[in-house]
Amino acid sequence: MPTKFKIFISYRRKGGYDTAKLIYERLKMDGYSVSFDLDTLENGNFGNELEKRIKKCKDFIIILNTGIFDCFTEPDYNSKDDWVRIEIGWALMANKNIVPLKMEDFAYPKRLPNDIKDITKINAIDLSPEHFEAAYEKLKSSFLISKPHWKIRHKKQLFSFIFALFFLAAAYLFFTINQKEQEAREAKLAAQRADSIRIVREMELTRTADSINAAMEAEIARTADSINDAMELEIARTADSVKMYMQAKAAKAQSAQKNAVQTQSPPKKTTPQSVPKKTTPQSSPKSSPKKTTPQKSSKK
Repeated sequence: MPTKFKIFISYRRKGGYDTAKLIYERLKMDGYSVSFDLDTLENGNFGNELEKRIKKCKDFIIILNTGIFDCFTEPDYNSKDDWVRIEIGWALMANKNIVPLKMEDFAYPKRLPNDIKDITKINAIDLSPEHFEAAYEKLKSSFLISKPHWKIRHKKQLFSFIFALFFLAAAYLFFTINQKEQEAREAKLAAQRADSIRIVREMELTRTADSINAAMEAEIARTADSINDAMELEIARTADSVKMYMQAKAAKAQSAQKNAVQTQSPPKKTTPQSVPKKTTPQSSPKSSPKKTTPQKSSKK
């Protein structure tokens, strides 16, 4: 599909090419659709393609350099071969927005052919090297109908939009990262709180267990002491009872022995003149284990 150019630049190669090339490059860089050089087209299609482009464009720029119309006075001049004149004529007939750019020292000749003489009635822009930038900005802002590509036309808006998107993306990323960090901090704090609660509970359980163990040990110690005291008391009472029983038994045995002794050998009263008789073993049923004091005294 052929490109639809919005601006057509017409120029005379001799004296106007460099300026036309500069205008073309600046307009193209600023986003305009510009038709400039048709030398690459085949000869058979040159005229038809040229006419199509001029009829489809919105703006027609003609570079008016010194000597652009000098060929009209040449003896061998042929209007059918003068493409600048043909282009101007087509633009006038198609009622295009024609923008003449007048270079330094340019002046219209006193007489122009009828097919292009109306160009002198069109307001032109003076194009000088000293004021080229001002003239170029005037061309874009006040003379051209066509607009640059929307990307260029809305460049500032695009930059603002892209910056806003970037800012929103950065803010979202920052918010997401900050939220994740906050969640991580909260999770860490929750874990720390859980650990603190666990430690406190463990300490409380340990203190409770220690208290229970201490109470149990104290109770066991008190119970053991009570049992020991009771056992010692019982042993002491038992020992006392046994001792008292043994003493009573011993006393009873002594008493019985005394009684037995007294029963077996009753004492006899002797006079100083009488001598006790010795008893023979056969006369007494039982022998006394001990010698009596009177007998001893009698031996003496």
